[in-house]
Amino acid sequence: MRIAQVTGFLGSGKTSFLTKLAKELTDRGNKVAVIVNDVGHINVDQKIMSSHGLTVKEVAGGCICCEVQGTFTTTIMNLHLSHKPDIVLVEPSGVAIPWGLKQAVAEASKNSGLDIVHSPIVTFVDCSSIEEQMIFVGRLISTQIIEADAVMMNKTDICTEEEIERCLEIIEKVHPGAVIMKGSAVTGQGMKEMADMIMNARSERYDEAVHEGLFKEQYGGRK
Repeated sequence: MRIAQVTGFLGSGKTSFLTKLAKELTDRGNKVAVIVNDVGHINVDQKIMSSHGLTVKEVAGGCICCEVQGTFTTTIMNLHLSHKPDIVLVEPSGVAIPWGLKQAVAEASKNSGLDIVHSPIVTFVDCSSIEEQMIFVGRLISTQIIEADAVMMNKTDICTEEEIERCLEIIEKVHPGAVIMKGSAVTGQGMKEMADMIMNARSERYDEAVHEGLFKEQYGGRK
């Protein structure tokens, strides 16, 4: 079973893209499930996903990355027993960081006994408003970009060439050498490319010692 994490700040267009991505993966013969997590009281993402006929499991209790590893393990195990999906798409809260969920996936694999492959982590950024967002929540977005295996410049259909180039510059400055894709849920740009990545590539397995070291190097230790 593959787990694919799709992260990104609020409004980056993850849900719209993810809905069509799930259909692309299903059309290729995969059984797909979706886990959504929202820090709000009403999970709009879940309603959108369910309305498109996707199997959705909502993980409650706050941020999936830092509070609910046990619940995440249970959810993964229940999905396996009830649906046996080939691919599980995980959309954390918009304020979540990839490092925490990668730890949760490792815990789920260890505690459930399932053979879980972690597909590359993809962080979505809103190509049309990243400059403004970097002013107000730059630390969070930078963290999401740094900890991703690939970055999706989303909403390119409403952007000028100048905005796309500026977005590319920001991402490359934050994470030099990052794998960068251009995407749009409206036009379908980047859909097949991302599906290929999820099906065939993998993220490095979580290693606590290695990731603790990287965390301290980037952020100066944990509180």
